[in-house]
Amino acid sequence: MFGLFNNKISFLEIWSGTPEMHCHVLPGIDDGAKTPNQSEELLKKYAALGCTKIIATPHTMAGIYDNTPEIIKSAYENISDKQDIALSYSSEYMLDENFSKLLEEGNIIPLYEKYVLVEMSFFQPPENLFEIIYKIGTLGYIPVMAHPERYAYYHKRFDIYKEFKQKGCLLQLNALSLTPHYGEGVQKIAFKLLSENLYDYIGTDTHRIDHLEKVRNFKIPKKYQENLQTICDFTRNEIL
Repeated sequence: MFGLFNNKISFLEIWSGTPEMHCHVLPGIDDGAKTPNQSEELLKKYAALGCTKIIATPHTMAGIYDNTPEIIKSAYENISDKQDIALSYSSEYMLDENFSKLLEEGNIIPLYEKYVLVEMSFFQPPENLFEIIYKIGTLGYIPVMAHPERYAYYHKRFDIYKEFKQKGCLLQLNALSLTPHYGEGVQKIAFKLLSENLYDYIGTDTHRIDHLEKVRNFKIPKKYQENLQTICDFTRNEIL
């Protein structure tokens, strides 16, 4: 009977100390923090959770969030109190009609080294998806696909995730996908990808304080502990 109540482990116990590599904490330039004060509150919460290094990744999305390196840098500089966190910035790039142009011009900010965080529409993938991934590689970058588990159009095409890896695209898990936060379908695929060791990185994709509250409080089945530890360790080793 005791074992029935002891078969889960705190997510935070595993994740604490892992760098954040996907979040929306820069003020006023996307759907995340709206003001410098909100940004500072988010950073304070991260520090309380044991996170000491953050890469902020505001959206860059044609016609919606037309962020440039200059706009992103300016938002970063508007945060006066960084809570003793090693805060840097990049972007989460939508694979849209503008991305190829940015890529060719070198007008992007990698996560680190030559790694670039990318995302797709939640409605449908680009028709030339693998051509874009190939192009990213030919220009010397390495794509990291944000939250692949959230693209519902792939839920019944599980082999596509393996194809991403074969084409040189790394995969980043959203922590809250391991909860019903985005829906049970997303949660199911997230655990399947985790169990098959298809993820490389983990991030929280935090936009608001309540996201970090959920990170602090949820638990996962212990049978996934080793799989989760592996991607937390990889994220630490790559980014710290």
